[in-house]
Amino acid sequence: MTLKHLLIFILFFLSRPLFSQDTSFIASIKIPTFIDTLFIDHDRNNWSIRLFTNYKNNRFQLITADENVLYSPNNPAGFGFGFGTRKVILDLAFNIKRKDKEPTERIDLQATLMLNNHIINFVLQTYQGYNVSVENLSYFRTDIQSFSSSISYMYMFNASEYSMAALKSGLSRQKKPAFTSGLGGFLFLNRISSDSSIVPLNEFPGYSEEIRIVNLPGVGAGVLANISATVPFLKSFFVSASFTPGIGLMWKYVETESVSYHPSNPLLYQFDLGGMLGYNADRYYINLSMGYALYKTSLDFGNSIMYNTVKAKLALGYKLGQNLGRNKK
Repeated sequence: MTLKHLLIFILFFLSRPLFSQDTSFIASIKIPTFIDTLFIDHDRNNWSIRLFTNYKNNRFQLITADENVLYSPNNPAGFGFGFGTRKVILDLAFNIKRKDKEPTERIDLQATLMLNNHIINFVLQTYQGYNVSVENLSYFRTDIQSFSSSISYMYMFNASEYSMAALKSGLSRQKKPAFTSGLGGFLFLNRISSDSSIVPLNEFPGYSEEIRIVNLPGVGAGVLANISATVPFLKSFFVSASFTPGIGLMWKYVETESVSYHPSNPLLYQFDLGGMLGYNADRYYINLSMGYALYKTSLDFGNSIMYNTVKAKLALGYKLGQNLGRNKK
């Protein structure tokens, strides 16, 4: 069973209560107590299902004293499905591959857990195949692979006035403007690997030995701060924005074609900017979200690496609850 098939199975299993009208069946499911408390919402009125189309360009960039080399995947557009409750939002995306371009094999999974003032975000991404761009040169390499995963925690100080669930899952409406802030932390794991140096040595033989990378794993952690705001208008519409800077430390190991070393500068910088425009009706909701996120750290010798993601998502959701009137805030 591949990872993608496993994720589909998990999503199907978690979604079983959505399609059952028999609450005794839901109650009969034997689930460990802590999982049931944290993740499962047995009230059908608190569930929504969603279809979406998305654009996600998960790139990384080597920044040197002489040149900047950009690595970007193909087929950034996709579609997917997911579900949302007052506790969890889980989306699974599948990419649309164009016949005129070599495909990047990729898996993207994102989940959000919301418990009152506490928000936990989880991201898992695996990519194989990148376009390499430097100056006027651009070509595709199938051997360059990346794995990245992150988990972040944020404590929101006035969650009773500003509901993240209301924005993302469409289960309730924000009736008045609200502002909130938060503090938290993050854990970031990443690995880039290839069969030979990821920089184009034939065209630019002057690159130093330290930048001829074939394997680059790293683990980082740090602290975050958040500022968010939402403004409703025309009864059922809203617009929101969030800004999340962070700083931390990262362990890195650089393996090149001839040498290997641990960079001495451990600082890791994180930045996230997001926005959303939405419409929330009694039974349906539509969200258009956009975001930009980056992690940047030094590799010593005047070199650094920056991981950045540009993303957009258009989601159409359907609320399964029968008592929707109670969800208007």
